[in-house]
Amino acid sequence: MESSRRVSLLLLGIIGCCACLVCRAQIPIPARTDGFVYGGKPPAWGETVVVEAFFDPVCPDSRDAWPALKKAVEHYGSRVSVVVHLFPLPVFI
Repeated sequence: MESSRRVSLLLLGIIGCCACLVCRAQIPIPARTDGFVYGGKPPAWGETVVVEAFFDPVCPDSRDAWPALKKAVEHYGSRVSVVVHLFPLPVFI
């Protein structure tokens, strides 16, 4: 009974150490945005509301949401910036 407890604690310790190593190996946040800015003007971080939209060009829901987003950007003008990230979903590939 005591030996099985030691083995389980040892395994728990090994798994914990491996989890810490994996967490340290994550990719850092990039210095610049990977999408494109709708409207051509760069987003003014801290001065405007920045909407980051993830779109799949083939997805019908993304396609249907695009006109409403464009209309909101035109309405709010300089107070809103939109950064579009192309994000293909595996369902449509």
